[in-house]
Amino acid sequence: MRPPSRFLGAAILSAVTIISASACSSNTSKAAEQTSSESSCTKKADCVPLGIGEPIFIGIHLSENIAIGQESIVGVELAIDYLDGQFDGVPGTIDGHEVIVLSTPDTCSGSSDGASAARGLLAEKRLIGVIGTTCSGSALQGAAEKYSDSKVLLLSPSNTAPALTGEGTRPPYYFRFANNDLISRAVTAAFISERPGWSSVATIADIGDPYSNELADSLGKQLRVNGVFTTKLASASGVDAAALVAQLALIAPKAIFIPTINPGCANITAALRNDARTRTIPIIVGDGCQEESTLAGIGANTNDLFATGLDLSVLQSNDFYRTYFQPAFVRKTGVAPTTGYEANAFDAASLLVASISTAIQPGERGSSVINRVAARDALLKVANYSGMSGQITCIPSGDCIPSARIGLYQAPFWPAINPTTAQIVYSKEVTLLSVRTGG
Repeated sequence: MRPPSRFLGAAILSAVTIISASACSSNTSKAAEQTSSESSCTKKADCVPLGIGEPIFIGIHLSENIAIGQESIVGVELAIDYLDGQFDGVPGTIDGHEVIVLSTPDTCSGSSDGASAARGLLAEKRLIGVIGTTCSGSALQGAAEKYSDSKVLLLSPSNTAPALTGEGTRPPYYFRFANNDLISRAVTAAFISERPGWSSVATIADIGDPYSNELADSLGKQLRVNGVFTTKLASASGVDAAALVAQLALIAPKAIFIPTINPGCANITAALRNDARTRTIPIIVGDGCQEESTLAGIGANTNDLFATGLDLSVLQSNDFYRTYFQPAFVRKTGVAPTTGYEANAFDAASLLVASISTAIQPGERGSSVINRVAARDALLKVANYSGMSGQITCIPSGDCIPSARIGLYQAPFWPAINPTTAQIVYSKEVTLLSVRTGG
C-alpha cells in the first residue's frame, strides 16, 4: 500500500512556508531582525556553493553496535527514501539535488573519539548537517562543538544529557530530537519514590563519563528531595566489578540505578545478580542497557530488574508509523524495531532536509548556495510539527521534544527482546517545562 503522498513532507513544506512568511513579516521582533541579517550570507564560510546538478551532503554519526544507533540509522535511511513520498527503496532528492549520505560510526567511547569522528566527516567541506550522535558522551565537549565550529548542524535522535542544551553550554548548531534526561529522571524518581520500601538507592556512574555522572547526580538530587537516601558509587569499563559488588553488599541499598551503557552496564548487572549478597536487590538500568546481552549474563535472575525506555504505545497509536513506516522498516531489515528511536531519527532527518530546502538561495549564473545560518534559523522556527515521535517544537536551547512519555519495563519482557511481549510496569508523561521550573 502506498502512503499518502508526502504525508510528512507536506507538513514540512507547510512549516517552511510559515518560517519564510514570519521572516518577512512587518511585525518581526528585534531578535528575528537580527537573525534575518545574519542569514544574508555575507560571510563566505556561511555559504556552500551548489551548482546545477551538484549533490547535497549530509552525514550520519551513529553507533553501529547498539540497538538505539542501529535503528536510528535505518530511520535516517527511510527518511531519505521517503523524500519522494514513497517507501520504495529509491532515495529522494532535495529540490532536485541528489542527497549523498556520508557515515562515520559513533563508538560511544567519550568526547575525544566523538570529536575525532566528527573531524573525519568535516573533511567534506560541503557537509551541511549530520544526524548524530547516538551517545551523549560522544557529543558533550566533543562532536557537538566540532560540528558547530564549522557551522554544520548536528541533530541527535538519542542524546539525552541535559548539559548538551544547558544555558551557556549548548553549541549553537546542536539540536536534540530526543527527550531531555530531565524528563526521564523525573519519571524514574517518581517510580522509585512510589515503590513501597525503596527508602535508599545506590547510583552507579562510569568514571570519566559525563553522561552517566550527570544523570546519577541529578537523579540523586531529585530522590533526596523526595525523601529517599541516595549513595553514588563509581565504576570503570573493563574493570572487574567484584569491588563494586562488595561495596553494594555492605551498603545494602533498597534499589540500584545504573545509567551506564553496555558492555559496562551488562557486566555490573551480571556481577550483582551472580552474587548471593546482592542478587535480590532491585535494579533499574537505562535504555542503553536494555539489550539481550544484559539478560544473557544473569540467566533466570530477572526478578525486579527494570529498564527505562520510550513508551512504545505512543508510536503504535500513530497511524503513519504503524501502517507505513514500520512495515517499511521490516522490509528493509527483516525485523521489527524495538527502541522507538528510529522515529526520532526519521523526524530529525526530515526536518534537516526541510531546513536545507529553506536555506537554498540564488547564486550566480543559475547556480545556488546553501546558507548554513539560514538552515539553523529554520530549525529554530519549527513549532508544533506533528512528527512520528510526537509534537516537535525547537526552542532556543536546542531542545525539540517538549514532552515525552517514559516507561519502565520488567525483565525479561523488554522491547529490545520482543516488542510484542514487552511488559511496561510504569509509564508517565512529563513536560520539559515542568521539570525545568520545578513543577
